[in-house]
Order: sequence, then structure tokens, then C-alpha cells
Amino acid sequence: MLTTFIASPLGNLTDQFADTFVPLGLASDFNNAKSIFIKPNLTYPKYKEGVTTRKEFVEHLVAALRRINSSTKIFIGEGEGGYNSFSMTEAMRTMGYFELEEKYPNVKIVNISKVPSHTVELRAKGKPYLIDLPTLFDEIDFSITCPLPKVHCMTGITLSFKNQWGCLPDTMRLKNHYVFDEIIGQICEKLKFRYAFLDGKYGLDDNGPLLGQPIEVNWFAASNSLGAFDVIISEMMGVNWKSIRHLRTADKYGFIPSRDQIMVIGNPMALFRKFKLNRTFWNYPALVAFKSKSITQLLYFSKIAKPLHDIMYVFRKKPISD
Repeated sequence: MLTTFIASPLGNLTDQFADTFVPLGLASDFNNAKSIFIKPNLTYPKYKEGVTTRKEFVEHLVAALRRINSSTKIFIGEGEGGYNSFSMTEAMRTMGYFELEEKYPNVKIVNISKVPSHTVELRAKGKPYLIDLPTLFDEIDFSITCPLPKVHCMTGITLSFKNQWGCLPDTMRLKNHYVFDEIIGQICEKLKFRYAFLDGKYGLDDNGPLLGQPIEVNWFAASNSLGAFDVIISEMMGVNWKSIRHLRTADKYGFIPSRDQIMVIGNPMALFRKFKLNRTFWNYPALVAFKSKSITQLLYFSKIAKPLHDIMYVFRKKPISD
């Protein structure tokens, strides 16, 4: 079955969204849905170019959907900052997301870490892997992800698959990092993520997901396949998607379509902009922990975790600070 990927220079967003809905199949899906979920990338407590999804981007998406109908419920949400780093409710308020509840009918802003959850079974390392996911998604017909084009010091890049890590309600979700590559595609499937729209006004180069160099790229891209989306956006960033472990694993699980299954509308490579990840000294200890359950336990959950972090922050700035 063909999937669709659409790319163009950034223009009038409400019109660009509306123009994609029919070729993606979103128009009929939304008209038949009782409720949907939109997931921006809000990994910082305030708006930051190249780091967080712009509120106006999500608002244009909502405005375009409301041209179809005003009855389908639209949830917009994100989970708390990892490692208990900040309140997502306050972050969404600071960035203006709650204004969308007042301006548009049947829109609800949710802090995913504050809603009920239940345990589901995934697969990791050849065995069942249990993890908590929000029960909110049981009533959702489908979900839309709105990432940015960013490099990431742990995963190489962060696009449509990686964005759903914020759907884990546990503020200490980093304890699952050692199986991230295997479970992130399964999480996206469980939570019914069917569409991806790129907030491509800015990207993040050099380092990420928080402290890199914001660059203005002015891309608009959309797909009805997260796999197609991440493959082609990777190419637009000058990244070989097969070098990204969680994308190779998504391919193994069947979440990446072959190129002959992707109908491309537009000329993505005309938008090419080379991104490059440059890890810092402090990225490497974190990268070792990211891949190891035992080291994660030592560095974040043991008795020496706080003293170790106190010492580290003598020498480096906290990644999330005022």
C-alpha cells in the first residue's frame, strides 16, 4: 500500500495544512473521528527556537482541522520533563497552549503525566516488556505528531518516532532508555500515531535536543507514515537513516515502508540543509548510561546519584535552567 510524503517551502500554514489533508487521507479520517490527539515537542519549559514546537504551528493545524468540522474532540498534550525537570502544565501555559482551549471548540490541553495510565506489554530484547501508557489514548481514533528537525546527542536525530517518548507518563522514563530503540516504534503504534507534520521553521544543529544551534530552514513536510516521514526528513538533513538505531529497529518491526511504497509530492531534496551532530565531553557519560540499565540505575536511582550530579553541575551548566 502506498504511503504519502509531502514537502515544500514554508508558506501560509493554515492553507498548507488544509492542502495536505486530502492526499494524506486525513480529511476523511478526521471527519469520521470522535477524538484525536496532537503531540508537539515541548521538551523545554518555555519556547525555544529549534527546540520546542511553536504554538502557532499547532494552532494553524487546529484551525485547518476546524475547517472540516467543529465536533471532533482535539486533545493536545505532552508529558512532564524527564528526570522531574519541570512542570509541563506550567510550560504549556507559558507557551500559550491553553489559549487554544479558549479560542477553538472542543480542544483540550492535557498533561500526559497527570492522566490515568495502564500497563501494556511490548517486546524488547526478545522478551515481553511492560510499560505504562496513558489510558486517554484508548478513546482516541488517531494521533498526530508535530516534531522539529533536530540532532540529538543520544539518538542521533529526533523526528516523528522519537517525539512520542514524551507520551510516557513516568517523569523518570529515562529508566527505559536502554530499550528505547526497540520500544519507541511499538509505542507509536500503540498510541495510534498515524500522521506527522514538521514544524520546520527552525531546526537544531550541532547538538541536541536542547543546547544546539538553532537554524532557520523554513520547511513544511507531512506524511501519513511516521517511517516515511523520518526516512525522507533524515535525507533532507543529510543523515543516513540506517545509521540511526531506532530507525533500523523500526524497519525490523515493519514500520518503515520501502521507497517504492512512498508517493512523494514536492521536491524534498531541493530543501536540503546539512545537519551535523557534535557531541560534547558530557554527552559521552550520558550516552553510556542511555544504553545500560545498570549504569542508569547507578547514575539516577542510587544513593550516590545526587552527589554525582551535584559534582557534575559544578563544571557544566544544567541543560534546563531559567
